[in-house]
Amino acid sequence: MKAKARHVAFLAAVVLAAGMMGCSQQAIKVSGGEETLPAKEGSPAFLDRLSSQTSVSENDAYRGVLMLVDGEDTSETFRERAERLAATGTAARIWKHDANRPITRGKVAFMICKICKIRGGVIMHLTGATQRYCVRELQYMEMMGPGTPLSPVTGLEFVALLTRADVYRKTGELPAIMEVTQ
Repeated sequence: MKAKARHVAFLAAVVLAAGMMGCSQQAIKVSGGEETLPAKEGSPAFLDRLSSQTSVSENDAYRGVLMLVDGEDTSETFRERAERLAATGTAARIWKHDANRPITRGKVAFMICKICKIRGGVIMHLTGATQRYCVRELQYMEMMGPGTPLSPVTGLEFVALLTRADVYRKTGELPAIMEVTQ
């Protein structure tokens, strides 16, 4: 009987902790909140600009994610983008959002897993989505190439990931990777 009472107490503590972390509407931490991007930049121009960059800023990445979800980004500033993504749970409220910092593979993987409703394996079921396990899941699915959760994402990698995520959302399958033949 004592074991059952401990089990119930443990579950109650987990539910309480999850409620405190998940339901908090605290203000998000944003640096460079007034940063803007080129106005009226449509998908083709945006993707073309990103594809040649050695790293993608959080500002650009948030725009790309919003375009993936809504088809367009109507936000005028980085703060608006960060707040929209945090409000939907696509980006974590506890992150330190910085418009000019390169986006990490972990943050991108987390957002893609949320958007595509990728549930992951046993660990993600037990702990919930984390940057580390989202990267591992996307690598396992071959949606994302090798690398660590803290490494920056290149423009070409980001464009490819958005493309794969878009196809996955629509079909439930990943597009076949084209092989170059000579």
